[in-house]
Amino acid sequence: MTMNEKNVVCIQSSDARELHRAGWIIIDSSTIIENGYLEIKNGSILGVHKGMPKERSIDHGPGVLMPPLVNTHLHLELSALKNSLTVDKGFAFWVKQLLEKREALGEEKLIKEAQKAVRDLVKSGNLYVGDISTLGMIKSIIEDSTLNGVCFHEFLGSDIQSFFTQKNDAVSFSLAGHAPHTTSPQLLSALKKRTDLDGLPFSIHVAESDDESKFIHDKKGGWADFLTSRGIDWASWNIGLKTPVSYIADMGLLDPLTIAVHLLNVNDKDLETIARSKAKVCVCPRSNKNLHGKLPDIEKMIKKGIKPSLGTDSLASCDSLNVFDEMAFVQKHYPGLDPATIFSMGTINGARTLGVERLTGTLSKGKRAQFLYQSLTATNQKDLLERITSNE
Repeated sequence: MTMNEKNVVCIQSSDARELHRAGWIIIDSSTIIENGYLEIKNGSILGVHKGMPKERSIDHGPGVLMPPLVNTHLHLELSALKNSLTVDKGFAFWVKQLLEKREALGEEKLIKEAQKAVRDLVKSGNLYVGDISTLGMIKSIIEDSTLNGVCFHEFLGSDIQSFFTQKNDAVSFSLAGHAPHTTSPQLLSALKKRTDLDGLPFSIHVAESDDESKFIHDKKGGWADFLTSRGIDWASWNIGLKTPVSYIADMGLLDPLTIAVHLLNVNDKDLETIARSKAKVCVCPRSNKNLHGKLPDIEKMIKKGIKPSLGTDSLASCDSLNVFDEMAFVQKHYPGLDPATIFSMGTINGARTLGVERLTGTLSKGKRAQFLYQSLTATNQKDLLERITSNE
């Protein structure tokens, strides 16, 4: 067990049979037990029961037992860039700074700060992640930690090469195309084909910036110039008079194993396309606000039948990697959203997005015996979820 400054205890049980009692237990956002206990054995949840256990138990107190948080999209290899980049001079300028400063820092510093970020994630109850890495240095860091989830090796440009993928219970290794405006359609298709063969999720940033939308629709602009300066030949890409979403849909990239990240610049037709494809969606509102000065339309996504999950993006564009902080931001900026919906975005929605819902996301029978205890008091179920998602 570990405890952080916000009184969150992370419990990852041994093989022994144990009973864990608390004032509240959140099985999922719509199933909450007051005064109950978890029965666990061999690292799995055997059941959730109401009332006081008659056998010896671990009594955590009047607070709440809940599923671990899922950070569906982050870039641990950029952790050393925290508070070092200018965010108010446009997205292309920010990317240019990022590439220059990342290279200047060197691998040793990047690894050290990524390791610290991993420790902070675990302490704060963010036990499942979808990490995106272009440098390939995060795989061993996550394997050596108690984090679970998916490590995505991200590709840009147009060079098609050999790809490593592996599906595991603890940490799977998959592939990501950076974005439709930075990665050739041939490479995106090859990456998607490989992940499909292994039944792994495929991640892609899409509809994140004005530069991206202008480039794909108009085939010109600042991003076209930037790509050319980086030696990326985009002349043969089938872009023009399309949105980023319609472009990747035309390529056949949208299906239930695809994670579309951001969806900041989308219209109704785009969201309907996403919903029909059953592609997963991850939003990163704090990063979007910092880098682009606007927010994704989460409420419209939900009305279209989409169940978005939460990501923080990187410390290069966000103050923390803690999904508790992301949920609090969503609660503040989307007052029309039910706290139960926000809680699901940070737990079960993320688990489904990463394809680990059979392991985590809820505290239901058969799931892994990994859970959090948060020390707080609440008068009813609604108050409980409001306090958790406001990160009080």
